Amino acid sequence: MMEQNPKEFSLNSTHILSYLWEKRRLIIVVTTIAFVVSMVASFLIQERFKATAVVFPARANQQSKDVFSTTLQKGLTVFGEDEEAEQLLQVLSSETLRDIVIRKHRLMENWGINPNERFARTKVYGIYGDVVSFRPTQYQSVKIEVEDFFPQSSAAIANTIVVVADSLMREAKAQITSKALEALELQYQVGLDEMKSLEDSLTAVMKKGVVNFEGQTDRYHKAYAEALVSGNRSGAEAIAKRIAEIAPLGSRYIRLSEEIEHMALHLTDLRENLKVLRLEASKTIPSQFVIDWATAPDKKSYPKKSIVIVVSTISAFFFLVFLLIVAEFIRKSLRR
Repeated sequence: MMEQNPKEFSLNSTHILSYLWEKRRLIIVVTTIAFVVSMVASFLIQERFKATAVVFPARANQQSKDVFSTTLQKGLTVFGEDEEAEQLLQVLSSETLRDIVIRKHRLMENWGINPNERFARTKVYGIYGDVVSFRPTQYQSVKIEVEDFFPQSSAAIANTIVVVADSLMREAKAQITSKALEALELQYQVGLDEMKSLEDSLTAVMKKGVVNFEGQTDRYHKAYAEALVSGNRSGAEAIAKRIAEIAPLGSRYIRLSEEIEHMALHLTDLRENLKVLRLEASKTIPSQFVIDWATAPDKKSYPKKSIVIVVSTISAFFFLVFLLIVAEFIRKSLRR
């Protein structure tokens, strides 16, 4: 077996370090150039400023119900849960909201995009996707972050998103509740008509002398017994005749009274639901609770110059080392 040439390149740590030491000048020069270039580039990158708003979605219909609830407990939370947070995220990600924000803040012009150029909408959507983000937090709130090129515009865009999202949520609820309100109002009117018919029927029965059937029959039977005991035969006959007159009306009186009582409870429930739906349809109840409005940041969030310089320099160093090792390995392999 032939002995290995000590100068021959080999993939072991000793030979690699020795080889890199021989190339130290090239490595230092390239690393220095990478450091300088990354430093210059970090100053050329346009700065961005991040503004953040935090909102809690409200539980569906809870606020309207609480307004009329007679059993509202102290400290009852009306914050929404996962389902409401997902609904809010869907609204925040909608094209409708995005177009309103872009139009309201003239973002095409602010971002140097000509509205008449080709793919202008695609470009502004791309930048919007880069600078605007939404994410749920572990506390079931939603965080809205805007990282624009100017502090004031970052905060303004974030707050506009909060307002527009609330408006769209209210509008969506109003579209649903308005149809439900029409149906419920019709049902309530039918209930009122049925109640009036029952009351008219009961009034007709009462005009025939049945005012309180159970009380009346109880008193008549007592009076009849007393008349028999006292020997008042004519009085007993008169009372018996009266009992015979109201007896056929008793079942009708009881049935109408029970139906009126049941209908009154039903109408009460319908009336409470109408109050809730009318309030929802009016779009006056907020769909979210704003915990933090966005404020103009006083410090840039991007780029982090030190991170850019360090990462770029280290990346250039290791990439150069990798290329040197691969190039030397290939050169030795071809020579052999």
